[in-house]
Amino acid sequence: MALSEVPFRVPVIDGEESLLARFWIRYFQSVVSVVNLSARKRALVSKTAQAASISSTAISTGVLDPGVYRVSYAARITRAAGTSSSLTVAIGWTDGSVTQTESGAAMTGNTTATQQNQTLLVHVDKTTDVTYTTTYATSGAPTMQYSVYVLVEQIG
Repeated sequence: MALSEVPFRVPVIDGEESLLARFWIRYFQSVVSVVNLSARKRALVSKTAQAASISSTAISTGVLDPGVYRVSYAARITRAAGTSSSLTVAIGWTDGSVTQTESGAAMTGNTTATQQNQTLLVHVDKTTDVTYTTTYATSGAPTMQYSVYVLVEQIG
């Protein structure tokens, strides 16, 4: 939905009754409509210089209303291992009282150009958490390090 045209040449006050002009009312209503239809960031997790697995961790979103959320993550190897490495990112949530998990493919490129990102649409139950976890393996010196970012947005 697009915003209404801004009524630049229309006075804000209409007549002697000091009422907001209808053109401005229409404009402000369109602003409210666009904002209400926009995704709202609920949480952003930012982890850098990680050198171990992260067990299932709730993303601090506050109390979530049941509905549809967009969960996105980006992960990148920031220091390659001496021999080989592997990193897997998984997102978890509860839908219809059933635990759900979506896992990306293991990243085994073992270079600082190795990265992965994914966006999921998930339906969550009331008062349940969205979680993330990483599974890490490294061989040789130095050990692999990585960064991971997880974003939760309310969309419906």
